[in-house]
Amino acid sequence: MRSSIRTCYLFFTFFLFYGANCQATIELLNTSSSISHLAPKSIITSLANISNDHVLAVGERGHILNWQSPNQYQQAISPVSLLLTGIIILSNGSKLAVGHDGAIISAKENSTTWVKLFDGFELTELKITLLKKQIISFKKNIETLTDEDEVEEANYALEDLEFSLEDAEATKKSGPTLPLLSVTQTKNGNIIVVGAYGTLLKSSDLGKTWLLLDNALNNPDKYHLNNIITDENNTTYIVGEHGTVYRSINDGLTWKSINVPYNGSLFGILNQKGTTNLITFGLKGNYFISADQGEHWQHFVSSNKATLLAGFIKDNGDTTLVGHGGSIVKLNINTPEKSTLTKHTSGAALSAVTVMNDQLILAGQFGIFSLNSFSQDQDSNKGASH
Repeated sequence: MRSSIRTCYLFFTFFLFYGANCQATIELLNTSSSISHLAPKSIITSLANISNDHVLAVGERGHILNWQSPNQYQQAISPVSLLLTGIIILSNGSKLAVGHDGAIISAKENSTTWVKLFDGFELTELKITLLKKQIISFKKNIETLTDEDEVEEANYALEDLEFSLEDAEATKKSGPTLPLLSVTQTKNGNIIVVGAYGTLLKSSDLGKTWLLLDNALNNPDKYHLNNIITDENNTTYIVGEHGTVYRSINDGLTWKSINVPYNGSLFGILNQKGTTNLITFGLKGNYFISADQGEHWQHFVSSNKATLLAGFIKDNGDTTLVGHGGSIVKLNINTPEKSTLTKHTSGAALSAVTVMNDQLILAGQFGIFSLNSFSQDQDSNKGASH
């Protein structure tokens, strides 16, 4: 187990982002979800605004909700019955969601019929093909090396690839386990998906076919990729485990590693529309703000140091970050030294937040609700910089 899993900070974060790798879930890739009146109160992981008064929500057991209020929602049937972790509305109005065991599903605009586009069996085949190509390339490269240290280092890297291939081939027999965690669409219509152990997928035909581009990133340790976004200038950002941040300005063709002064997991990144401002956040209440597309960062920590899992930023820079223990951190990205901390007395771990009709819509451990659904305790938070 690697760093973010080994820390075992809370089961919910582990379950949400990396899953339990339970072989019993294999058949859930081919089992439709069930309609349940408990769906709005189950674990909800991601939200997407459909309109000013409708939110699309996804979560455990393949639950998909078109939600207006606690008493007004419609549940759609998903083609899979496992945890869905990310949802977006595509430029053509269709919806696309990703989840555990490599699941990618979609529905057309104004349709409640969801179909499966891709799953972990196909992902495993792509992994095996890519690893075989990398192994052949490494062997040819080693034959050209003369320096003993370089040869030794290359052989270690080759062994890692061969071990990874063995794991992938074993997965082919036992069934897929890799969760996909986040999805974005670039201005040119490409869909990019990220997931555990450095998984990077791209589709240029709205999900009909997929390319595996793990090797496009400088990620030899296969750190988990937790979140991906694309801003209005078509710059795409990825954040993940061990403080990893990547930026692409060419639709995900090439990526540049961005240095963040932090080696813990980052679970989300936001961009303020019309600016180069970014905010990324993660473990133990750490969040970082950049005014220049990630070239430089200012470090802050929430007063309760609760892990932050999701966020929302308005055009004016007003930002809301949510996470463990019902934590809701509010600040303006342009004046980050001023912030407030609100805590739900429910103590729910919050994994998604958006705005609908000027009201915060929150989701997580106990389902989906508006901000005034619970009473709150206020606490000042100076957002101490480091």
